[in-house]
Amino acid sequence: MKRLFIAFAICTVLVPAASRAQIVSDSPRQELLRVFLDGEYHRIGFDYIRTEISFVDWVRDPADADVHIIVTSQRAGSGGSAYTFDFLGRKTFEGRVDTLVHTSSQTDTRDELREAVVRIMKLGLVPYVLKTPVGVNIDLLYRELRRREEVEEVAQEDPWNYWIYRTSLSGDVDAEKSSSRNSARGSFSARRVTEDWKINLEIDGNYTGNRNVLSSGTVISYSHTLGFDALVARSLGAHWSAGMRVSANSSTRLNQYLTLRLAPALEFSVFPYSEFTRRQLTFQYTVGANSYDYEEVTIFGKTAEVRYNQSLAISYEMTQPWGSASASVEAAHYFFNLKKYHLNFSTRCDIRLFRGLSLDLSGGASRIYDQLYIAGQDYTDEEILLRLRRLRTDYEYNIRIGFSYTFGSIFNTVVNPRLQERRRGGPMRGFDRR
Repeated sequence: MKRLFIAFAICTVLVPAASRAQIVSDSPRQELLRVFLDGEYHRIGFDYIRTEISFVDWVRDPADADVHIIVTSQRAGSGGSAYTFDFLGRKTFEGRVDTLVHTSSQTDTRDELREAVVRIMKLGLVPYVLKTPVGVNIDLLYRELRRREEVEEVAQEDPWNYWIYRTSLSGDVDAEKSSSRNSARGSFSARRVTEDWKINLEIDGNYTGNRNVLSSGTVISYSHTLGFDALVARSLGAHWSAGMRVSANSSTRLNQYLTLRLAPALEFSVFPYSEFTRRQLTFQYTVGANSYDYEEVTIFGKTAEVRYNQSLAISYEMTQPWGSASASVEAAHYFFNLKKYHLNFSTRCDIRLFRGLSLDLSGGASRIYDQLYIAGQDYTDEEILLRLRRLRTDYEYNIRIGFSYTFGSIFNTVVNPRLQERRRGGPMRGFDRR
């Protein structure tokens, strides 16, 4: 009798709840704006965006979207990034295009960045949401600003005169019984970017030491790189720019005790620079003077030399609703011997072939005949295996191709973080498969 009473109580609670759930699930879905997010939003995090912008339906294919958002970014003069948001109307909004820009600061935390980005995206979506049934639920919150004169006065006060400085220092140690590795890195940079000028100054260094216990004994080795790079560029209008590059480098891997380079450059952009977030086609010509001081005698019997060279680089990039593509080719040679040259080509494409199917293709190839720095003596096996020295070669290439196909529900809105897989060393380390 007791069991019968318990069963009756369970049915009394669960059956009405199941009925209510069935009624809710069978009711018509409220018509929300369907949005497809594309581009460089990974630093913000798609889970965060979906959680904060819940008044739209996020779909996983652009063919199902009412609005297609393309996010692109470019490094800004402040040291942060300039994010451009293109809102492309689809279906009933076909032909409508809106663009908003947010520039982050170098000191912004990740939380500050994603809050600002979500705010921009919400503002961009409002005109579209207002045309849907849920538009009546949209409200406006206005935060009072200071008087225009005060805002302009603050904007003009810049004691740093647009200069941005950044410094970093780090090191790490990895060790086990038969091997150990320690490294240290440091850098300092200064940047000043205005509409007319671009100045970049950077110093960076890296030291790495290795200890490996082999059958033949213990091998201890080290390598270092130290470099200074400077760029001064001047805007010459919407399509032209000119500049100068200066560098000083030292590298054990490249057999270079000290390399000095002075290289003026001229660049032409087929499309106006203002369109860089969606498409770029540039031609860059550089002529340089190079002074080499080698650590060891090269295969050409040189310990030091001065050489002049020239190069031409052509680059193309585009970001469109169907995907993105980029390609570049560079040709360079020394004047003293035209046979001392290199030719580099690289490309990458991310193309949506049709609903759910995407093609990811990337690759590069180089012909190399200008390795003046290769040492004349043979390298040890340890130096080769640990990649401590650059080896002589006349070509390099790499190819990557991949397909992905997604099918199922068109919606991509719900975020559920329960029992989320953790990285090694996290709370779920015991579940790692090794």
